Amino acid sequence: YLESRDYELTKLLGHVGNLLEDYERRVEGIESFVFMHCVGIQLEKHFSQTRASALAAWEKKTDITTAINIATKKRLPLLVTELQAKLEALSPQVSHTTVKEAKEKHLTSKAIKTELENLANRRFQRAKEVSAERAVGIMTIWSSYEEALAAEEQHVLERIVSEIEHTLSVQDVEADGGPHKFISGTPSSAKKVRYAEV
Repeated sequence: YLESRDYELTKLLGHVGNLLEDYERRVEGIESFVFMHCVGIQLEKHFSQTRASALAAWEKKTDITTAINIATKKRLPLLVTELQAKLEALSPQVSHTTVKEAKEKHLTSKAIKTELENLANRRFQRAKEVSAERAVGIMTIWSSYEEALAAEEQHVLERIVSEIEHTLSVQDVEADGGPHKFISGTPSSAKKVRYAEV
């Protein structure tokens, strides 16, 4: 009986171990979906900052160009020279085209972020459902094992009681002080229990 019980327990622990390994893989999957979501956020943030800096540089170039035109009309050559130096100090890549490209990249990154979020949320939801099923599966297997073990122990106890009943005679029980000694909560004047004689 004990060997059989130990064997069943070993089988149960092996099965639960496999389910827990699968559960761990699913948790890692959930972590990767969260990471995917973070990648989308960082991507959109990067291109948002790039767009903002391109726009700020373009506005600065436009402001300097406007100031040069006004200084030229008012015939202020020193101011024009100073503003020309500032304009030349700006990066040659600053143009309306770079602003448009930065805007397009930012809008594309927003779309990618949304798609990544949706994909991550769908897969996360599915992984959550399956993980919950796995947790229920582990509890079901364990409770089935406990139920089977209790039924087996009940069967073993019934066999032991049956053996005791067949082995003991009324004389053996009376020699030990009578059946009332074996029944808890009954007074000493209780009726004697009948036992089958061998």
